[in-house]
Amino acid sequence: MSVPRFAPIAAVVVAVISWGIGPIFVSSLTISLSSTVLLRQLIWLPVLFSLAHLAGDGFTRHHFAVSWKPGIFFALSTALSFGSFRETSIANATLIGSLTPAVLLLIAPRLLGEKVTLQRVAYSLVSFVGVMAVVAGAESGSGAGQQGSLGDTMALVGMLIWTAYFIAAKRARDEGVNTWSFLTGICLVNVLLAIPWAVISRDDLLDVSRRDWMFLVLMMLIPGTMGHYLMTWAQRYLDTTVSSLITLGGPVISTSLAFLFLSQSISLLQVLGGVVVLMGLGGVIISAATARGAKSAKVGTVDPLLNSNP
Repeated sequence: MSVPRFAPIAAVVVAVISWGIGPIFVSSLTISLSSTVLLRQLIWLPVLFSLAHLAGDGFTRHHFAVSWKPGIFFALSTALSFGSFRETSIANATLIGSLTPAVLLLIAPRLLGEKVTLQRVAYSLVSFVGVMAVVAGAESGSGAGQQGSLGDTMALVGMLIWTAYFIAAKRARDEGVNTWSFLTGICLVNVLLAIPWAVISRDDLLDVSRRDWMFLVLMMLIPGTMGHYLMTWAQRYLDTTVSSLITLGGPVISTSLAFLFLSQSISLLQVLGGVVVLMGLGGVIISAATARGAKSAKVGTVDPLLNSNP
């Protein structure tokens, strides 16, 4: 069955919006980082397990064997990104974390055989200039002071590990494991790693308020289940360089929401940088839609949740 030209791009945009909301939920929690990571995965695991049996291939030892290595990278990058949301401004944390596309632009042609056009590079440079402007414009009052330097470092290391996750998961997914089954394995690994960390480091696992539970459930449903599924589906029809570049819109969303709901200040330079990012992404989206209209075959991608079953 043919897929409308703009459907995959629209799915990526919705996924990015979902992921852009996520940092607001994390920053609104009152429980510790270790408890946040564990409880978020604990409530996500039964959902993924059910979907794996209803819409996937179930979950067996084979699925776990394929997903445990990527799962370690996923766990480390998640913990670092969640931590960065609390140690620096959301603007800095999300923008530094969004630099994965820059790494992918460098490695995709060599490792994945993807063709990176000059036009795509040009639009990418425009977006990256905007990203840098938003980071440079972060004011000390938004959390980017001495404490913010720790958060910035966490975001940078988390981004590099997330890129490593892309590569490791791509190789694992080449075995053809269903998306939901694969995600279940990823989540299970995260739970197994988070349990000892949360039990040893904190004592607030049994002291979670109703408000915290609400945000944890929203994290699981919106950026977790909906965001990952839509990105997974869409990436079957888009180059990794296209889908990852569209994710640069996430920091603009997160920064705007942090200004509205968390009273984090935004400078004029950050606003202008956000506009530049959106202009660059507009070019990427238009060029991607044009390219999709010229070909009907699937394009290979580095995204770890693609190239097989739904």
